[in-house]
Amino acid sequence: MRSDVWFKLAFSAAFVAAVAIAAKAGRRAARRHGGNLNQLAHEVPALIAVRAALGLVFYFTLFAWLFRPRALRWSYFSEPDALRWLAVALLVPALTFFAWSFRSLGESYRGGVGLHDAHELVTTGAYRWIRHPIYVAFIAIMILVLLISANWVLGLAGLLLVVSIAAGRVRGEERQLHERFGEAWERYGEATGRWIPRLRR
Repeated sequence: MRSDVWFKLAFSAAFVAAVAIAAKAGRRAARRHGGNLNQLAHEVPALIAVRAALGLVFYFTLFAWLFRPRALRWSYFSEPDALRWLAVALLVPALTFFAWSFRSLGESYRGGVGLHDAHELVTTGAYRWIRHPIYVAFIAIMILVLLISANWVLGLAGLLLVVSIAAGRVRGEERQLHERFGEAWERYGEATGRWIPRLRR
């Protein structure tokens, strides 16, 4: 079995960077708003169970890929190293976009589905182009993890996990924003795409 050391190091560095970015935003939100929201309060129980199962599969497979790669040799797929290195290179803009999204949201970030009393409708930075850039960045990163690891179980579990999180939260978030900001939210929604920029703004 070929050595994946450099790909594992690249993934580990990206993982640490993503955790640091999200943790920094979480600490800032806690200082500003007195703690995070209950992230599960507005979600469907069955979907929470599905996410828990996907999370277990993802982290178990991640551990195996990093430390016991032969244990899951059946889950690897053939892929050119050039494509894997391209995915490593694309982690840089993906993480940059991830950090930009948190920075654009600023003090309106709160770590869960819900608005705080002084919440503002953010329409600048990454939010000028799409309504949910943090979720988009997460999904992009997981697609790159699939390519970097060349492991379909790890990649698909991670991708399905983040997609299920986004699917479970987006409608609730948009409903609350619409209730709070009314016509301003409607105008913003008409000008931006949910996942990709609109060609005509």
